Amino acid sequence: MIKSRWIGMGLVIAVCAACSEPAGIVIEPLRVINWSPASGAFCVGVDAVVSATFSDQLVESSVTADSFYLADADGPVETALAYDAANYTIRATPAAPLAFDRLYAVVATTALRGQAHGRLAVNLEAAFITVARAGCVPGEPECQLPSDCPGTQICARIGVCVDECVSDKDCYHATCELGTCVPVAPADGGGGDPGGGDPVPGDGD
Repeated sequence: MIKSRWIGMGLVIAVCAACSEPAGIVIEPLRVINWSPASGAFCVGVDAVVSATFSDQLVESSVTADSFYLADADGPVETALAYDAANYTIRATPAAPLAFDRLYAVVATTALRGQAHGRLAVNLEAAFITVARAGCVPGEPECQLPSDCPGTQICARIGVCVDECVSDKDCYHATCELGTCVPVAPADGGGGDPGGGDPVPGDGD
């Protein structure tokens, strides 16, 4: 609010001291700008080193085995973590070669913090499948829904039929427990749609 008053022959304009301060600048939150292997990758080598590049310099103390890790159906995979500060990149080198023809997920959690952008807003994941022992053979069963997969296989988030889940994102209206998708019971105890998953598997991001 601006006030004015006449003093003699001159008009004096005074800015109200109660006026509000300009709105603060909104800073873009921390995010992953690149995954390696890429989310949804096939035929990834069993000697792969996984990594994620971030949009901000990370607080190095936030880079731990709990905040960034590789997992398969049995849980977290043992890796050696290294943070490349010059490139804003975390690298995780598996302690042993990965298994052939298996689904893995790289997980970045909200415990990771950027020096300017703060924490990740949500946990992020990128899934990939390693190469088969016989080599990279095209023709993996593709799917959009569980009914697209034969037998007891599940339709993973990256759109292929696999034997085991890694996280809840691999399951349709179910949770992942020890590599198996367990249906979620309806909240009201009735026979309605149980919910708990996306109708079509996502890309893991």
